[in-house]
Amino acid sequence: MKNAVHCGSLESERYWREEDLATLPSIPDARAMAIVQAMDEMLFVFCGNGDILLTRHGMDKAQYDYLQTLKYAFKTNMNPLTLGAGEPGTMQNALNVFELLGRLDPGQEPDRLIPEGSLLEPFAVLPGTQEAVRRYKLLPGLPDEQTVRKVNTKTYSAAMRDRLSLPNIAQIVHNVEELLQSGQKLLERGPFLIKDEYGVSGKGNQLVDSERMLRRIAGYLESSRNQDKRVLFVLEPLLDREADFSCQFHIDPEGRISILSVQQLVNHGFAFGESHSPKPSLLERLDREGYWEIMHNIGRELYADGYYGDVCVDSMLLRDGSLAPLVEINARKSMSLIKHNVDRRLKQEGMHTCLIQVPLATMGEVRYGELLQRMEETGILFSMEEGEGVIPLTSGTLQPADPSRSSGSSKGKLYAALAYRNEDRKNKLTGKLDESLLRTGYTILR
Repeated sequence: MKNAVHCGSLESERYWREEDLATLPSIPDARAMAIVQAMDEMLFVFCGNGDILLTRHGMDKAQYDYLQTLKYAFKTNMNPLTLGAGEPGTMQNALNVFELLGRLDPGQEPDRLIPEGSLLEPFAVLPGTQEAVRRYKLLPGLPDEQTVRKVNTKTYSAAMRDRLSLPNIAQIVHNVEELLQSGQKLLERGPFLIKDEYGVSGKGNQLVDSERMLRRIAGYLESSRNQDKRVLFVLEPLLDREADFSCQFHIDPEGRISILSVQQLVNHGFAFGESHSPKPSLLERLDREGYWEIMHNIGRELYADGYYGDVCVDSMLLRDGSLAPLVEINARKSMSLIKHNVDRRLKQEGMHTCLIQVPLATMGEVRYGELLQRMEETGILFSMEEGEGVIPLTSGTLQPADPSRSSGSSKGKLYAALAYRNEDRKNKLTGKLDESLLRTGYTILR
């Protein structure tokens, strides 16, 4: 069996976005981007024995050694993927990992790590993926990039509801006048969302709750920043959600669909907060309401449109008791699929798992190895022998390389999986994790 090469950029939507699309108002956040770029370390959960993980910044040796104790027998680069000295840092930062791989000078670490004929397993197909396949003589087996772009748009998700005869609350607007007319009608019934074609949780969705805000956004779209740009947004009434959850499934190259898991989400606003396994009552309800057949139908339509690979469909339970099975289609791997693969490795009878993030700040350099050592000393670092505890999933996100920072504080996030027997044990683990972070020199920002 051939080994696989795992890599990708988790901010995939950024690289799919066409330059001629008008943008919603937002504040650029270089620190947040630096964190997201370091999240590719989490792709180790997909690695089998002998597989290769390539990450943009390289993995901390202490993290690599720890993961080996958990029987993750993969190889990885310890050094950043870096262009030559003549290439400015801003250009390098703008490239996704495949574009970066395609421009590396010969003789760098990936040349030694990647065996010819390996299978590429990307987080998502992006610009530059096929070029990287050719350069490293990998086996592609990947859908066309333009197909992937198309099936990840908000307008595609909205059209899929019509194709499957599902309730469809979306309205698509193509110019500022349509935005104002449709927006004013929606406001008569309550707040609504303006969704960017490639918006993701945390950004790209603009909540509008007043006519004043609507007119301010319209003015922004007519400003010089958006001059000559295409206006294309999806408007949807703000749903009164009781719970967010998502379904992960896989479409193989022959069109066979495998449902993998459902994960419940705790979002902070529109951003990811925590992922945990669903309650049996939710799964029983999904059985009763034909949810799995809807997921299979989505998979069949995606395949008919030329896509195969991993899929994550966002869904909601609403407070009026109804089910919204198709909120968005994400035709790529996902945080929930990462959670599912952690479950596959750790799940034992009577044990629960969840994925968490802890926002952090530091005033100086902090050694990641010290955090692991402190967690081990306090008895919360997960080990195969104990079967319970905290698994840090990333090292680079705690203090990511931020080109905009010259000195002073830096912001980061710890992404971790928790394995616990009950809620009391979960609370003790998170409490001791906070203590370990504070004593290592981090400030917790939640």
